[in-house]
Amino acid sequence: MTFPDRFVRLAPYALDTRVPLIYAAAAVTVLLAALAAVERPTAVLIAVVALSAIAVVLVRTDLAILLVVASAPVELAVTTTVGGLSLTKLAGGLCFASFALYALRSRDKIYVDRSQVLVLVILAAAMLSTLQARELNAALSTTLRYAAFALFFIVVTQFARDHRLQHQIAWVMTMTAAIIAGVALNAYFKGEVLVATPILDTNPNDFAFILATTLPFAFWLLRSRPYRLLILAMIGVIFAGILFSLSRGAMLGIAAGIVFLLFTDRRRTRVVLGAGAIALTVGLLVVRADPAKFDQALFRKEVVAGHNVTTRLEAWDAASKLAADHPLLGIGPGNFRSYYYEATGNPPGTEILAVVHDAYLDVAAELGFVAAFAFLLYLAQAFTRLTGAIRIRAGAPDFAQAVRISLVIGMVSAIFISEQYFLPFWLLGGLATGLAHETSAEEADPLSSSSAATG
Repeated sequence: MTFPDRFVRLAPYALDTRVPLIYAAAAVTVLLAALAAVERPTAVLIAVVALSAIAVVLVRTDLAILLVVASAPVELAVTTTVGGLSLTKLAGGLCFASFALYALRSRDKIYVDRSQVLVLVILAAAMLSTLQARELNAALSTTLRYAAFALFFIVVTQFARDHRLQHQIAWVMTMTAAIIAGVALNAYFKGEVLVATPILDTNPNDFAFILATTLPFAFWLLRSRPYRLLILAMIGVIFAGILFSLSRGAMLGIAAGIVFLLFTDRRRTRVVLGAGAIALTVGLLVVRADPAKFDQALFRKEVVAGHNVTTRLEAWDAASKLAADHPLLGIGPGNFRSYYYEATGNPPGTEILAVVHDAYLDVAAELGFVAAFAFLLYLAQAFTRLTGAIRIRAGAPDFAQAVRISLVIGMVSAIFISEQYFLPFWLLGGLATGLAHETSAEEADPLSSSSAATG
């Protein structure tokens, strides 16, 4: 930036007659805070810390992105809401507010991409479907969740080219997943939960899905030699959390990811063998810590396995019928539960499933075929773009490959569990779009790409 440009940008502030009023307002605020601190010092301290953190996040959009990434696993252990808004919704709203401020003060162009259109089509379908939903509260809550992820996705697409942010996202995902897995294992061994989950109300499939899609990022971090022991420890805790969640959908997703990696990159055989060794070691250690408890959990899982298969087949059949009967807008976001009895023919009072346990059928039944097609196209586009990024080595070294393996794990797991309401799909898609943006920039300027590669 030249001196005249800088002067032009600073001049409006120098001539702004409202500056004294801003100073006066700040002085009054500080005075009121000081008076309140006399009566309630703890509350004021908490408020000051919270407001300071919010201010920092509003100024630093990259930190706002990391806050949303951290909120995904933490939300599984925290049921407290603020005004009916979950931790993820609040973090998502704060992230978009930070991005809006960034867009206003920055001269950088906003990156527009067709993947953003697909995400907005899904959100628009959810909003329209809400208008005719049977259970309005459930529809509104689910649509707000969609909106938070859609806006977060758009923000990620603008910043995902930053290699430093890519490393930070991997670290935050791995650390928070390891912490929540540790909390879940502690609850499991204390007897507070039957299978590993942070709290009793947490769905083990949601918990395992978050952990499973984090694993590729954790293994990618092993490139950081000084922290390998710490990373290996976190990988072990995450593996243990998945194992003792007894989530078959997540385990099938991991198996699919391993097979896909072996077929697409045979150089990673050592990584796969290492992962298997870690999983086996962790499993043996944790099972031996309390074999009776594991046998009890496994026996319980086997007892209900047949029943689970039957109910899920019923749910899939019901979702297919509902999608066929409501092809345009579906039955409404989060409304499968209210249609369950009439769609399955089961008498009231029997066990009811709140979700379809298949993300693709879930979207088709609740939002209609247009949204379902947009969702499938969105995932296919993300996969294709990651493949292109791997080919030209876009992003931090091998980062695109970690994102693609995570996406494979997520897509396969989603055949058996409904995870369209959770962060991984939207984060992974945003990273894929950001890497595609970097790819297009490098293809447009191959000289800068080659100089960066040799520099």
